[in-house]
Amino acid sequence: MPRAFLLVLLCLGCHAPAQVHPAVPAPVAVSPAPPVPVSPFSRIETELSALRGLSFKHPVPSSTQSRADFRAWVHAELERDLPPAKNQGLSHAYADLGLVPQGFDLTTTLEEALTTQVAAYYDPHSKGFRVVGETRGKAVDEMIVAHELTHALDDQHFDLETFDGGEGNRLGLSEDERTARQFVTEGEATFMMLAWRSASGEGAGKRLGPLGVAGVRMAVTLLGAADPIELLAAARGSRSVAELSPEDRRELDQMTKLPPLVSMPLIEPYFKGAALISEVWGRGGWDAVSDLYRHPPASTEQILHPREKFFGRRDPPILMRLPVARPALGEAPMATDVLGELGVRAYFKTWDFPSGEAAAAGWGGDRLWVWKRAGQFLVLWATRWDSESDAKRFLAAYLDTLEPRFPDARIERAGQDAWRLLRPEGDLLYSERRGRDVDVIVGARPEEISDLRAVLLAVERRAAAD
Repeated sequence: MPRAFLLVLLCLGCHAPAQVHPAVPAPVAVSPAPPVPVSPFSRIETELSALRGLSFKHPVPSSTQSRADFRAWVHAELERDLPPAKNQGLSHAYADLGLVPQGFDLTTTLEEALTTQVAAYYDPHSKGFRVVGETRGKAVDEMIVAHELTHALDDQHFDLETFDGGEGNRLGLSEDERTARQFVTEGEATFMMLAWRSASGEGAGKRLGPLGVAGVRMAVTLLGAADPIELLAAARGSRSVAELSPEDRRELDQMTKLPPLVSMPLIEPYFKGAALISEVWGRGGWDAVSDLYRHPPASTEQILHPREKFFGRRDPPILMRLPVARPALGEAPMATDVLGELGVRAYFKTWDFPSGEAAAAGWGGDRLWVWKRAGQFLVLWATRWDSESDAKRFLAAYLDTLEPRFPDARIERAGQDAWRLLRPEGDLLYSERRGRDVDVIVGARPEEISDLRAVLLAVERRAAAD
């Protein structure tokens, strides 16, 4: 799903806090050789460099930012990522596909989620580390500093803004691909945060010995099993939810009530990403982790099944493209998106489907498109699965979710492996399987189904370059 930089920090435990100060400016007086500004977090920078085997090319500027200014920054980032037409189209498409409630607004939801949960962040565009909120006399947890400075270190070596697609996503990455890359960046920052906590020594002598390695791997395992509320509480500087103020508790409760389509990409890159980095590091050390930035994962499927789909021979996603000639639709769609296996998992989690992960496994590729016609929205969703049995399992599970979604509607067979349902809005939800392909149409009039099926049949589906 579209997003600005992911900012929610999940950290375990607390260490001695570090005082927050702006970066020290160069002297005002003219000097032939002004001193280089010293980072207020130079000790942590030195220790991270020692652990990672990479040097900071320059100190990381740091400053504080009010919650209001931070909200304005997030709003501007989201507007750039989600212009109004795209936001409207995707918000309706997600609702029509059953991923979010009707009336959902993607930009508003993301803005609220991000601005209420963030203690600090690193911005690859301005190259600065910022602590959010009033900090008079307060301190920022050093775990948070280590996490965010890892982003800064990676940015200085691997250019995180380009890694995420570049300004305006000039690389043309799918949203699923961008989410997969987020597992790398957030996973490494989480892994490094835990490594820094577990390592012995100080300064350039910081080392991760055998006991430290065991501690990091145990922490990664615990992180995956921990309650998100407790993790988010730790990110807000408390050891437990019980220590939170009523206002903070309400904000964290709000986070857990987000639709899985929103909450899963916000939270899972931290612990599942840390598990991926732990595995990669264990196989090939830091050189192998660095190689992830040169040869990143191409889908969340590869992240969710690293041993089968990522290590060794990678399983490339199937890319989808609408046919050039589509008389049944006319103009170009107002928005398009790739849900990926993580998005399909989110769908089944939304409807409490007990075997959702199994139903989503076998994902090969997908893409949705949305149009607005005479005030009504039409959504086409094309998917391909690894095998015909995977496609059958997904479709059976999908059909099972339609009953709780539309308790008063009746699902009717519309062909050999096709079904239709009349929605309360008066239009159709149509689904059909052809071999490994399963396609869904939402918002069509009955007389349009034949032409729209032809459009989906003509969708180009090809494997991405490995």
